[in-house]
Amino acid sequence: MPEISQDQDNPGTVIYDIGGSSIVVRYMTDKELNTLFPDESKFAKYSTNPYTYGDWIDPDLGYTPNRFTVFNVTLINRVFPKMWIDPTEAVLITDTGEVLHSYTVSIAASKYGKSFENYYRSILGQSGNEFYRYEMRLGMVRGKNYGLEEYIFRGDSYPGLIAFDTLRPEVKKVQLLFKKVVYRFDAFNRPSDFVDVNLNWDRKIDKQVITQEMRRKEMEREKVQIRLAGTSQLVNNRTNDSARSARAIDRGMETGFPEMEKCFMERYRRGEIIPGRMTLSFVIEPGGIVSRQNVTDVSGIESEPFMNCVLDAVRKLVFEKIVDMPMEGTNIVKGPARPVNVSYPLDFSILRQEEQK
Repeated sequence: MPEISQDQDNPGTVIYDIGGSSIVVRYMTDKELNTLFPDESKFAKYSTNPYTYGDWIDPDLGYTPNRFTVFNVTLINRVFPKMWIDPTEAVLITDTGEVLHSYTVSIAASKYGKSFENYYRSILGQSGNEFYRYEMRLGMVRGKNYGLEEYIFRGDSYPGLIAFDTLRPEVKKVQLLFKKVVYRFDAFNRPSDFVDVNLNWDRKIDKQVITQEMRRKEMEREKVQIRLAGTSQLVNNRTNDSARSARAIDRGMETGFPEMEKCFMERYRRGEIIPGRMTLSFVIEPGGIVSRQNVTDVSGIESEPFMNCVLDAVRKLVFEKIVDMPMEGTNIVKGPARPVNVSYPLDFSILRQEEQK
């Protein structure tokens, strides 16, 4: 049976034992991360430390906020022929219900939309110095982030950093989950034995008092990003009917996003909801109006007033009218105009100020 223990000599370090081999995980403070990159943590807002803001102090907040939540993960293989951790499947779950996915280096490697490449592109300026700092940061995370294809053979160990979005100030406990840590492979080099590793932390905020005013200022600078979470499903739409294509539905939905954003941010700032997902189901009538709108699935944002607010925004959407078309002839759209059933999954996530364009 796996055993979990605390490293008494290193507070904040947890050791997970798997049959004599170990996963050693340490939460990294910004001070420790700045120590890893001492020269890169200087020069205030021009700091190139990829994991922190360096020695910059936010003039509005009066302190240095966290840029990321970072763990140092070391896999020590003493027993098995080969072991493997997939860092893209690491998840951080907070006691407020948020599920945070880990950051990969590149956009291409990201399974859940989190990558340093995309993060630093979003704040990239146009000057040559900005491009230099961008390349510097990516170079450092390539060297320090936990590698994607690092198979650890018996007698070897491997350390790396795994980063997540910053935690909200009110978070007090987190659970770090590594899905399917492989400790045996079969004759065809396929994973045969694996275990899910769950580690828990109590969060402590040292040398900083988060006041309501500080949190209010932080939240005023945050915005919500609404985007399609997967693929929309359409039923009864006619072949080649551009007025009821997936792209036409996207365009129509986007006209309702400003009202949905307002629904979210008002309740988010009051602490009533957190980021999450919901699936909307509605019918677009031939005349372009919406009917029978409801929420069929929700995760993380289970607030009835919020859902009703979003549904009210959906009810107000107007799409292009469609009419009956003859079954014969050269027209590419054929058949009667029918109501189209839509299933539309939405993701509501928070953008920090530096991620906003």
